[in-house]
Amino acid sequence: MRKAAYWLFPIIAIFVAIFIVLFMIQINPTPSTIVEESSSAESTLSDETNESSNGWMNGLHLTKEKEYSYPINEVVIEMDTQSSVLKSHKYHLVVLLKDSYEFFCLKQELKNTNLSYLLNQEGSAMSVEIDSDDYNALANLLLKLKTYQISATLSPVKED
Repeated sequence: MRKAAYWLFPIIAIFVAIFIVLFMIQINPTPSTIVEESSSAESTLSDETNESSNGWMNGLHLTKEKEYSYPINEVVIEMDTQSSVLKSHKYHLVVLLKDSYEFFCLKQELKNTNLSYLLNQEGSAMSVEIDSDDYNALANLLLKLKTYQISATLSPVKED
């Protein structure tokens, strides 16, 4: 029993190796040409390829243009330069904050109005800048800030 178990592993390994070799030969067949015949065949093939390549190159300029285009993404942008563009007025609100409580009050009011802001802090001085197209929203915010005794300036943005 021990001798059978001792020889079982090498026998299985040999069968697996033979199977792999036969499988590799089957999927990679070798060409069955004789070397002497290939040299004479090469000379005739080279003559035929030269003639066919010359014919191909000569026939290339004789082909007609096809009526198709390659599939590409094409974007066409047309701009009407004669129509007038409506200019929107932009407004700029600057709030100079003295302490963090004023900033807290401003943030609470900005949450209610959904306006975005830019906080500038240089040293101990803080300022908040708010840009918007809606003059009424900025004017209402300015009135609410006055209830908290926060000073702010509202001005239109001058475009160059």
